[in-house]
Amino acid sequence: MLTFRRKRKSKTPVTDAMRVHYSNYIPERGGAISDLLRRFIFRNIVLSDTEKEKITQLDDNGIFVYASKYRSHFSFLYFHTRLKQMGLPFPTIGFDCTIYAWQPIGHLLHILGSHIRYFFRHFSVPDPVESGHFKNQLLNGKTAILPLIGRDAFYRSFVKSKTDPIACLLELQADTDRPLYIIPEVMVFSMKPKKSGLSFFDILFGTRERPGKIRRLAGIFKRNKESFVEFCDPVCLKTWLAAPGMEEKSLGEQALLLRRELIEQLNRHRQTITGPVLKSRQEIRESILTGKSLKNFMVEHAEETDTPLQDVHKKADTYVDEIAANYSARWIRIFEVVLDRLFKSLFEGIVTDKKGIARVKIRSKQSPLILVPCHKSHLDYLILSYVFKKHNMPCPHIAAGRNLSFWPLGIVLRGGGAFFMRRTFKGAKLYSRVFFEYMSKLLSEGFNVELFIEGTRSRTGKLLSPKVGLLSMLIDACRQGACEDLQFVPVYFGYDRVLEEDAYLHEVEGGAKESENLSQLFKARRFLKRRYGKVYVNFHEPISLSDVIKEQGLDFKTMDKDQHNEFCNDLGYRIINSINDVSIATPYGVVASAVLNSMKKRFTFEQIREDIRLYTAHLDAMDVWVADSLGENRERSFQSVLDSYVRRKFLECGSDCKGHLDPGTVFNLPEGQRPVLDYYKNNCIIHFISAAMTALAIKEVNRFQFQAGELLETYDFLADLFDPEFAFNRTATTEFMVRKDLKAFIDTNTIVPHASSPDTYEITPDGLRKLTLFSRFLKTYLESYLVALTAYESKKAAKLDAKAMVKKCQSRGKKMFKVNEIELPEALSDITFKNAVRLFKEKGILDESSGEATHSFYKHSIQHYLEVMEK
Repeated sequence: MLTFRRKRKSKTPVTDAMRVHYSNYIPERGGAISDLLRRFIFRNIVLSDTEKEKITQLDDNGIFVYASKYRSHFSFLYFHTRLKQMGLPFPTIGFDCTIYAWQPIGHLLHILGSHIRYFFRHFSVPDPVESGHFKNQLLNGKTAILPLIGRDAFYRSFVKSKTDPIACLLELQADTDRPLYIIPEVMVFSMKPKKSGLSFFDILFGTRERPGKIRRLAGIFKRNKESFVEFCDPVCLKTWLAAPGMEEKSLGEQALLLRRELIEQLNRHRQTITGPVLKSRQEIRESILTGKSLKNFMVEHAEETDTPLQDVHKKADTYVDEIAANYSARWIRIFEVVLDRLFKSLFEGIVTDKKGIARVKIRSKQSPLILVPCHKSHLDYLILSYVFKKHNMPCPHIAAGRNLSFWPLGIVLRGGGAFFMRRTFKGAKLYSRVFFEYMSKLLSEGFNVELFIEGTRSRTGKLLSPKVGLLSMLIDACRQGACEDLQFVPVYFGYDRVLEEDAYLHEVEGGAKESENLSQLFKARRFLKRRYGKVYVNFHEPISLSDVIKEQGLDFKTMDKDQHNEFCNDLGYRIINSINDVSIATPYGVVASAVLNSMKKRFTFEQIREDIRLYTAHLDAMDVWVADSLGENRERSFQSVLDSYVRRKFLECGSDCKGHLDPGTVFNLPEGQRPVLDYYKNNCIIHFISAAMTALAIKEVNRFQFQAGELLETYDFLADLFDPEFAFNRTATTEFMVRKDLKAFIDTNTIVPHASSPDTYEITPDGLRKLTLFSRFLKTYLESYLVALTAYESKKAAKLDAKAMVKKCQSRGKKMFKVNEIELPEALSDITFKNAVRLFKEKGILDESSGEATHSFYKHSIQHYLEVMEK
């Protein structure tokens, strides 16, 4: 870290003013009794290690000044006490503060005596700012606290034309080479959002932002979990003064600008904790329905549909009632208490990316957050709100399907910030417009919004293709001025086990989805008796909408409909790729992959352990984010997962697998359990799918020596074939991905570079087996697509719609499985069949002129790759 050091100046001659003792100074060593009392009072106000790091990373040769929004003896005493305890620079000087009650007796007598002497000599009150006392104290290593808003500060500078404390600090920075840091602080006693009016208690006891003494003490002792301190980004005056154009401004102008900047930073930071001003549901409703934009639309809609305007108003009011959340601090508090107990009973822990959420919090000061998580469970939105609450951030408004709005769940979810939307807006112009206005209102008020870009929960374990309808609506609202920018935050959820495991298997195998209702809430009680391992929550670097617009050289305001749609589609895939980038490989996924990709139905512990080691070595080579259990004791973690799979009867074991596993322990994989394990394999398949395509391309060359260029055509074909299945990175070239895989294969000793020929590689003696283990990640999908192509051979296939065609694929697949034309029961997936049907229709397999040739080409290619895979 760059530091600024210089030789200390000789001590300034002591003047009469400097001999004065001031009441805005607290000695470093106070009375023992007062220190103990202060520690007791402040014990419940949390100052986390994360906030401590913001101070410790600063130059220790610097001058430190803490800044609070309002003058507060309480804050001064808290920071003096707590920071001293933590070994951090602690304030002993308080600008515009006079403290007598907590002074040591000796110092208090010195203050009174020196003030009396000074008054009789100068007939005025001593001023520590004007006398230069504060400057000298700061230069001598003392730390101060500075209130930004207060009558005294304004009166000094505007009325009496005396030195503003901030101007004093600017002068001090100009006189020294040492950096002077101003560190704004936010002290919170309640995370409840500010309401649009003052309550009786606010008038009597002060607001939550500026509580009175009684409310502050009540906050400490009654609601200690919500009493904490956070620091904003420190402002280095040396850097601040070096900004372009700052030298041209006068000292007064500089002080005014700095004060405004610090106050704005404090306001923005507090809003990242409590959220924007909370209006009632009725206020939101009236604001939307009386807005000029919607009123004009309703007039036009009434004319177009020949409907009385009053009826249109009534219907619009019904739609707002159907959609709108009823965000309530009371419901949020209830959620926190209930979820604390629920998650402790369900999970071994929620592992949160702390650095990631810290970046998200910083970005939230700039514009509303659009949180875009993957969707694996109904618990996703509960967990994300819970994580935000635990990290002192406001819970987001959540876009939820209308199927969850049934009584009483709908009332509860609305209280937690959920708003409800229909599956389709087709043909519902008025509903669509009302929903758009509601979204615009949320953004203009400054609320964070959470949406699931996949549209529904993933039943396969891997990410689905993006559905960009809601994304498009948010971007359009921003274009029309609802807010200046949007920060899209890709979020990854990883589960060792999901609660909906059985339901997903039922749906993947062709069963009907059971609609959400009250009876399901009662059935959910059985899940509370089980344990589901750990949950992982990771955050990608937020994606600024304005930055993406600039990158692509687009004019945000003048984009036509086609450009807008293309932009939204590209952004959707970018978000999906970003979620994949921060996804975690869990031991459950790695073990499931090794078990399913094994070339034998019966295998020993030693055999499966070698395959697991290969996959984990590949993850290390690709620098994939792995679960913490994989970073601690991998062997023990894998053994624990195998034990879990045996207990849950996914695997059969001839010996006692609950104890120590011997190398010769034999496992058997029941055929009916493969689809369940396939879900967990798909949780980490994105980290292997590119390697699988490259491995299959190497095997197709059919030589132990090959060149990288020979692999590109096969890789391109496979990437195009499986485009509906995986959100491939659209910005990376085929050559880049292949070479990246080859490098990883070298690291795992699967291949080696040729000794003399450039860009040539050789397969190691054990490399062919390893390549097969990688390529088998594709086998499920190749078999599913082969089933779909076989189903299309029926003469009736051209007349069937997509839904009927999927049923035909399911029927055909079961027959093919019985006669061993396909090997894997997990290939009989309705979801994969849907993707295959859509792909082959787009490829023109039903075209009268070229359909037969297209069908023959793809069927021959898939059969060829299945044969190559097993060689």
